[in-house]
Amino acid sequence: MVSRLPFGGAAQLRAAYEAVDWAATPLGDPAGWSPALRRSLEVALGTRFAALVCWGPELVMVYNTAYAALIGDKHPAALGRPVREVFPEAWDDISVLFDTALAGAATWSVDMPLLLDRRGFPEESFHTFSYSPLREDDGRVAGVMDITVETTRQVQDHRRLELLTRLGDLASELQPPLELAQRALDVLGTAPLDLPDVDLQLPGAPRRLPEPPEPLRARQVLVREGEDGAPTAWVRIPAALGGDSPGVLAARLSPTIAVDAAYRDFVRLVAATVGDALSAAASYEAERRRADLQQRQAQRLARLVAVTRAMSQVEQEADVLRVLEDGGATLLEADGVALGLLDADEGGRLVVLGDELDPAAQVLGRALGGTPVVAAADGRTTAAWPLRLAADRAVGALGLSWRGEREVPAEDVDLVTALAASTAQAVDRVRALRAERTAADAVRSLAETLQRSLLTSAPHPDHLEIAARYLPAAEHAQVGGDWHDAFLTAGGTTCLVIGDVTGHDQDAAAAMGQVRNLLRGIGYSLEVSPAAALAALDRAMRDLGVGALATGVLATIEPLEGTRDWRLRWSNAGHPPPLVVSPDGSVELLRTSPDLLLGLDADQPRADHVHGLPAGATVLLYTDGLVERRGASIDEGLAWLAQSAAAFADMTPEEACDAALAVVAGHAEDDVAVLAVRVRPAPLEEGAGRESGRRDSNSRPSPWQGDALPTALRPHEAPPTYTSAGPGSA
Repeated sequence: MVSRLPFGGAAQLRAAYEAVDWAATPLGDPAGWSPALRRSLEVALGTRFAALVCWGPELVMVYNTAYAALIGDKHPAALGRPVREVFPEAWDDISVLFDTALAGAATWSVDMPLLLDRRGFPEESFHTFSYSPLREDDGRVAGVMDITVETTRQVQDHRRLELLTRLGDLASELQPPLELAQRALDVLGTAPLDLPDVDLQLPGAPRRLPEPPEPLRARQVLVREGEDGAPTAWVRIPAALGGDSPGVLAARLSPTIAVDAAYRDFVRLVAATVGDALSAAASYEAERRRADLQQRQAQRLARLVAVTRAMSQVEQEADVLRVLEDGGATLLEADGVALGLLDADEGGRLVVLGDELDPAAQVLGRALGGTPVVAAADGRTTAAWPLRLAADRAVGALGLSWRGEREVPAEDVDLVTALAASTAQAVDRVRALRAERTAADAVRSLAETLQRSLLTSAPHPDHLEIAARYLPAAEHAQVGGDWHDAFLTAGGTTCLVIGDVTGHDQDAAAAMGQVRNLLRGIGYSLEVSPAAALAALDRAMRDLGVGALATGVLATIEPLEGTRDWRLRWSNAGHPPPLVVSPDGSVELLRTSPDLLLGLDADQPRADHVHGLPAGATVLLYTDGLVERRGASIDEGLAWLAQSAAAFADMTPEEACDAALAVVAGHAEDDVAVLAVRVRPAPLEEGAGRESGRRDSNSRPSPWQGDALPTALRPHEAPPTYTSAGPGSA
């Protein structure tokens, strides 16, 4: 009875086992099977894992239901046959494992790849299994038990998932579609086990595989066998968000993998992932083109702004053409530029600036009617735009030319229109500026003549070299309040004056003349100290109603009796400090606490200060226009002057004045007056000749001289930093 046979427990395989002529097999009649074989088979039939028992020297196969399903078409013929005959295609791979087990050691293999002919073709498969020795009751190894789990699906799914992940990563690579398609092919080329060959059949891309033999439906995976028997699959590449398909994915399929639903789903997923990446690339490409267009427009707008800004700074009509040639041609990618201007002085004649032979110059006259002109002829394109101002007043025309015939797009029309408007305004501004400058030059000439008429030339005492300069402000054609003066008192003492009346108008000039003349009269007649003279001037300004504020320095240079040196005595009414340059080039700013400005409080006391001068020293008096700079403090201006003045040691007073003014000439923000005095190397002996026509300074005692000085007149010691008289000073 079957129930007494050793395979009686193989319910689902009972018929297969009964059909085998066991007596004809190396195992013989089951009635004679050894207890060890029976026990081993009982274990195999009792497990739900795929279990195989190979017994005897020939390793004859008996197995359970799960193993029968694993070997496919090899069952039931495999029952009772040697394993080598059943798996000849895999024997080279597994024989060594059987040898190990027969030697008494168990084996362990994980995801071992085997090509098995289970469905009529060599099929890729993967298995995790163990071969264990089976022993007879005497301990001798008589067979091998194989407990196996097929992992084909897991291995294939894992590698396919890796491929899909790498393809999905392409969506983050910002590349043009065709470049990304090539990157996708490179990635697909790393999966030859699933896709031996792949072609992305996109518009504009070459074909490596045949195109689909029939139209493809959405999500359809069409599979056809080629002449070589290898299957080829085609599937439409879906577009993201349901758009039009960008193309077809064609793929050679593996001949060792069954074209089942899982395989088709995989091919469909590959196409979908490639489609997502291509859609991202197309979106990126569109965005990049949009960004490029925006950047180009922004660059052109920036160039237009730069041209407009440059136009606002031109001063000559030729400069307008230069800006157009440098910036306008680049802005519009033009090869030629011409500018035609109507000359109001010559009856409206059109004057062409630029190359008159350029095609752009030939169409200028056609635009004077107020309508832009665009023409193409002889392989060139020309355009002319009218230059019009408010009230429809024409000043000329702007001409452009390009090599080759081309359209002038709407955005270029807008640019040329804006450029023409900016050009018209620039031309009008240049002409207005020229007229303004002509008038300003006349006013400036008159102002300078008037200013200098108020400033007398310096005297020439024997012991001093004196020079003075006046420079009007660069941006004003007005009379200022700065003045310099040098004169001899009745007693022959040389007085040096530098001053600044607030304001830049005729009133300031008039007040300056009054203050200057008052101080001259006081200094000449009273012969008092500088402080006393300025105090008297302050009272006279108050009593005589001279409604002005002024800063100033009054100084004298006196010989020190019994020496070859000199003494500078001065009083400062809120003015920048005098500067002394010694013969060795050392520079000292004679900083003191300045007294009040003239015209504020005539009752406030004023102080004298003294400073020793070696023979050959130079004293520089100046107004604040020399040291004031926009964006810089007055202390920074004084430091600059002190640094620059070191070079004055080797200069004459004339040269020192010129050197000081040369730095600010052309951009002085205020009037500048400078007075330089140099002590001659040696004072004259007592009784030496004096300047003709003036009184001998020794004819009577002078209050300007003397060694005994009150406390207020002692040489100064590191006084505070000078502070400017404020925004009202000239």
